[in-house]
Amino acid sequence: MTQKYSILFDLDGTLVDTAPDLMNAHNHVMKKYGYPTKSTADIRNLVGQGAGAMIGRSIWGQAKKEYHSVADQKIKDKMSKDFVEYYGKEYY
Repeated sequence: MTQKYSILFDLDGTLVDTAPDLMNAHNHVMKKYGYPTKSTADIRNLVGQGAGAMIGRSIWGQAKKEYHSVADQKIKDKMSKDFVEYYGKEYY
């Protein structure tokens, strides 16, 4: 049996600045659903806890409090899915 070595990187913005890519994906979804877009500086303050939380913070201010109180779960899920799909197509 041979031993294999791996090196893992946590690309959370320390080594790679992904804010512009996240902004593009975010703004794609916001335009699609009729919400205001954000700047890269705005996105830096919204990132963390995944796509759904970022979209929630963007639209409703506080993801845990307000995003989860929005009645139409299908819209929230669709927006998050659209974000992940767009980001995956454009940046992976």
